Amino acid sequence: MSRRAVIGGLGLGAMSLALAACSGGGSTTSSSAASGDELEKIQQAGEIRIGMEGTFQPYGYHDSTGELVGFEKEIADLVAADLGVKPVYVETQWDSLIAGVDVGRYDIVINNIAPTDARREVFDFSIPYAISEGKVGVSGDSPLQSVDEIAGHSAAQTETSNFGQEMAKAGADLVPVTGFDEAIMLVSFDRVDMTGNDYVTFEAFFQQRPDVDIRLLDGTLGDPAESAILMAKGQDSLKAAIDESLRTHMDNGDLARIYQKYVSLDLTPES
Repeated sequence: MSRRAVIGGLGLGAMSLALAACSGGGSTTSSSAASGDELEKIQQAGEIRIGMEGTFQPYGYHDSTGELVGFEKEIADLVAADLGVKPVYVETQWDSLIAGVDVGRYDIVINNIAPTDARREVFDFSIPYAISEGKVGVSGDSPLQSVDEIAGHSAAQTETSNFGQEMAKAGADLVPVTGFDEAIMLVSFDRVDMTGNDYVTFEAFFQQRPDVDIRLLDGTLGDPAESAILMAKGQDSLKAAIDESLRTHMDNGDLARIYQKYVSLDLTPES
C-alpha cells in the first residue's frame, strides 16, 4: 500500500496511526552551533553518535533478543555507512532527547522529530525521510467518535512532542507521560480519555496487542507530519552529507523497502 493511498483512506475516516509519537512539537531548547566542522570530527573519530529513545516501536526499539531494531535505526545505519563511520546509538527518554544535542551527548537525533518552525530556530534538520498522519486513540467503550470532540477531555501525552501540542491546541487537558506505552496503558485502564500519536505507531500497537480494546477516532490530528534528522545549528557540511545519503536511498527504493518491512506501507515523502 502506498503512502498516498493510506492518506487518502484516512481522509475517509479510516483508522490511522502514529508516527511521531514524537514528530512535530515545538521544543525551543537553546542550541548553539557546534564548534568547527562536525562532519570532519565525526569522520576523524570513525563514528557518529545518534540519539534515539530505543523504546518506540516500530521506529527504534529492542526486539525479543535485545537487539536494537526499527525503521529509523536502519535508516540511520545507512546514513552512517554513507559517511564512512560506525553508528553509535545513545538511548534517552524523549523529554531530554533533543537537549542532548546541546550538551554534546550525540551528533544527531533520529526519533520521529518534525522540523517545526520553532525547532528550526535553534536546530538544523535534514530533508524529511518520512511522513505520516496523526490519529487519536480511545478505549473501545468510549462514547467519543471524532477528533472534533477532543476539547475538554484528558489526553496522555509527552508534552513537548508535536502530538502533545496538537492535542493541547485541540483543547485537550494534557496528562504528562514519558512515552506511548504509558499513554496507551492509561487509556486502556480508563485513567485518561485519549492519546494522540501517528498512524504508524497505533498500527504497530494493534498488531502487537490485539487483545487491548483501543480504537481510533474518525478524522486526523493536525496536518501530515514529516520526520527529519535533527542536528546542531550551522553544520552545513554534515547536513549536506546526510541529505545526499537520504536522497540516494529514497531514489533507489531502500527507504521504501525498509518501511514495507516494518509497517507494510511506504512513508517516503513525495519528492
